[in-house]
Amino acid sequence: MSFNMRIGGLASGMDIDQLVSDLMKVERLKVDKLQQQRQILEWQQEDFRTINSALRTFRDKQVFNLRLTSTFQTRVATTSNKDAVAVSAGAGAAEGVHSIKVDRLAQGAAITGNTIGSSSNKSNLKSQISGLEDQQELIINGTVFKFDATKESIYDVVRRINNQKVEGVTSHITKTAVEPDKENNIEGENQVQTLDFSENCLVAGLIIKIGDKSIGLYDGTNIESEAKLAMGVDYAYKVDELKEAANPTEALVNKIISDLGADNDKYELSMSTSDGFTTLTITSKEKGISKAVTATVTGGKAWDVRASYDETLDRFFLTTAKTGKDQRIDVDNTTLSDALKITAGQKLYTSDIEGSEVPEGVIYQQGTNAKVVIDGLVIDDVYTSNNFTLNGVTYSIYNTTETAVKVTISLDTEGVYNSIKSFVDEYNKILELIEGKLNEKRYKDYTWPLTDEQREKLTDDQIDQWKERARSGLLRNDDTLRQIRDQLRLTVAALAKIGITTTADYTTGKLEITEQGDRILREAIANDIEGVMELFTNSTQGVAQKLSNSIGSTINTIIDKAGMSGNKTDDQSFLGKRIDDLNDSIDAWEVRLKQIEDRYWQRFTAMEKALSKMNQQSLWLMQQFGLG
Repeated sequence: MSFNMRIGGLASGMDIDQLVSDLMKVERLKVDKLQQQRQILEWQQEDFRTINSALRTFRDKQVFNLRLTSTFQTRVATTSNKDAVAVSAGAGAAEGVHSIKVDRLAQGAAITGNTIGSSSNKSNLKSQISGLEDQQELIINGTVFKFDATKESIYDVVRRINNQKVEGVTSHITKTAVEPDKENNIEGENQVQTLDFSENCLVAGLIIKIGDKSIGLYDGTNIESEAKLAMGVDYAYKVDELKEAANPTEALVNKIISDLGADNDKYELSMSTSDGFTTLTITSKEKGISKAVTATVTGGKAWDVRASYDETLDRFFLTTAKTGKDQRIDVDNTTLSDALKITAGQKLYTSDIEGSEVPEGVIYQQGTNAKVVIDGLVIDDVYTSNNFTLNGVTYSIYNTTETAVKVTISLDTEGVYNSIKSFVDEYNKILELIEGKLNEKRYKDYTWPLTDEQREKLTDDQIDQWKERARSGLLRNDDTLRQIRDQLRLTVAALAKIGITTTADYTTGKLEITEQGDRILREAIANDIEGVMELFTNSTQGVAQKLSNSIGSTINTIIDKAGMSGNKTDDQSFLGKRIDDLNDSIDAWEVRLKQIEDRYWQRFTAMEKALSKMNQQSLWLMQQFGLG
């Protein structure tokens, strides 16, 4: 209990506050020393953790990279005609020389319309193209686009086509067995609210309203689902296999239905595929009521048609984003398609140009697969893209060629060299960090934190310099760091076989690649890559493997001594426990100092009271003798 009644020198005339403050400065010296000891331990802990973080990064990047055989098996590919063929080689590609002749590029389907004959006013379709009615439509690959010709321009037509999400999506919902279907009605109860498909016919978002509650079924981004029954029972399930939804197997359907568990009597789920279209049917039944709600979603392939309009040429273009003979653009004949000069009174198919009568001035391009001859092998009608991989070599073809293009696959010696050089550079940074701490000068006369009296005598710059010196040399000649350094040096000594040696100044332990060492290393990579790979990757004696194990052990040693970064509670490390002990001592001393301060005030207050009483008695005596 603190002493609250304090009398500050009214009777004695003494500055009791200052006297107590000065006395407490002496008493606080013990606490100041404990706080300084704690600060040293906290800084040591930070320094160890910094080293640990650097070691972990080095192990997980450079060392890990050199543990992989693939690092030493990378290939580089070159071509004799970069304008026609570009190549890249994976680690599995065999070294050697290949040839490729490009007879035909893969191309997508395309329609180039005839000259439209537009007016200069292109604010809307009706002002641009004479003779159009107010309401117009385009039908592309079975998808109907409706336009208001008085409000929408040809640029809106382009935007609407390019923003179309999916080809051939239909939906309906049956409320009861006798009521008619309501298609895409999002108002009221028991409706399909959102229908959207992403590529490969994944349900990107489907919300079904049962009663007045919404059920979110699928999230195409995460390929997860979480459904809540609106009929009074909550349930949730996740199905990663929905990635296969474009072509569901019976096992997949059974799995999803099985996931419904005991609630099978409350809903039913089924999927079916026909002609590339997937139908997902979910039926929810409420017990005791004869009506059922069924939502059916049918989706097709992802929308692949792109539109554009060139004002200078006054032509409308349709193309497919992908290439290959299966790509198609089928345009039904409508008033708008005729006006855009992409049809002329009949439906036209890029997938069957030979059976179509192409209007005059319109260019129809059928999708085709690539045709190439690789190492004498004719590959026709196989690759739908101009980018393909064969035997670990990836080809990108840009133009047809009259003659074969030479392709050379060789070991990426420069890449291997750079990986080893990066390892050496980062290793030296680790050694420099450790050596710096081991040899850092210690200034024992500089303690931290500063007392208030010390701060008053120093400028801000001097305080910063003081702190810098107080923090210096805290790990000087530390046994743990010396052991880490020595173990690292011992592990990498074997690299001398390939020209990587220790610097002439053996005290630093850094690695170096001299001019002669550089020549030795490059020759080893070029002529004995298997030996270089074995030197690093051998499961028992490999430098990278041994170094990874050594660093892992070192990291654990430092954690035992200084704990883990970010761990501010329950730190059971050596330094962590010492810091906790000091915190307890400081807390105990703070309580004790409060008690000491209270005792000082009690004594001075008692003195003031006694002096005050004596003064009062003296005044009374003086008054009695007529001296007052």
